[in-house]
Amino acid sequence: MPVDSTTFRSVLGQWPSGVCVVTTVGPHGAHGMTASSFSSVSLDPPLVSVCLGNHLPSRTLLESAGKFALSFLGKDQAHIGRRFAGQHPGVTDRFAGLAWTITPNGCPVLSDAVAWLDCTVAHAYPGGDHTIFVGRVTEAATPRVIAPLLFHSRTWGQVADPLPTAIHLTVEVAAGDPLAQVLRQGGARVRHDDDHTEFVVTADGSGLPSAEWVAAAKLAGCVVGYVADAFDPGREQAVLDVLDALTALGCDEVGLAESATAPASPLQVRRVLQDAKARVRPAALRVRLAGGHSLALVNALVAMKSGVTHFDTVAPGSGSPGLPLGDLLHLSRQLEVSGPIDPAQAGDLRDLAQIRE
Repeated sequence: MPVDSTTFRSVLGQWPSGVCVVTTVGPHGAHGMTASSFSSVSLDPPLVSVCLGNHLPSRTLLESAGKFALSFLGKDQAHIGRRFAGQHPGVTDRFAGLAWTITPNGCPVLSDAVAWLDCTVAHAYPGGDHTIFVGRVTEAATPRVIAPLLFHSRTWGQVADPLPTAIHLTVEVAAGDPLAQVLRQGGARVRHDDDHTEFVVTADGSGLPSAEWVAAAKLAGCVVGYVADAFDPGREQAVLDVLDALTALGCDEVGLAESATAPASPLQVRRVLQDAKARVRPAALRVRLAGGHSLALVNALVAMKSGVTHFDTVAPGSGSPGLPLGDLLHLSRQLEVSGPIDPAQAGDLRDLAQIRE
């Protein structure tokens, strides 16, 4: 017995997918539509597929042109997806007001897409009320590093990252404090140990070392480059540019430091970390969050949900501002995220002063 269309559509809606704009050209110029029915087919040769409804003008135009392009949308481009899905009926020219690049095949792609593919039609297969177009990829690019736009259950959304299984800590400890040895034995890194070198760069790039200096420092151990005041909403793009520079220098770890005097909002922390996580690979991304304000642990939770596993904290008596070690370990315990100190051995980690006694 065949499945009714309502049930079938509802089931398919539970499968999340990325979103792309399919473009081609016809007698009257460019034409485009939003599609989520995209799939990779082959690596060698590079082939992809897209399914278009037989009732759509795009389907006829694409078949006649024998070519098409795909622009993958980022998390901030849901309005473009809606426009090319026909959800803005007042828009007569879907291409107007957006920046486009013309591919070698002559198809338009979004200049600020997450990525784009330029294709020639290799095959066209009947697929019920759709046509399955298989395209041979002739050009490809990734213009912008940003989290993707998702479509799920007829709703536009973003990637929701799971909590990490474990976190790694660097701890600021007062000089001569016996707690340092306890932390090392537990697997934490103690800041200012000789096995790593740190430097701080401002959002305008001031303090950026040379590639030769970083290469020499790497011979002695781990190199960590931090961006100061990294969650200032007025300098978001500048911060991301500095992250690119630190990654290009070959830093083992790249850090984002929150201002101790201007606490960041969780939304801004999320926005920066979503993009930063993808930019710094293969380097590890770490955060140095401020303590002493009501949103400190919220920001720590947001960082974990954004894929951060490396945190800088401060131990009691260190004299440094920052996220208290005990608070972060208490949070990780409640979230069932393992850390370098076993709560069963350390006792009440909200008061780490007990460890020194």
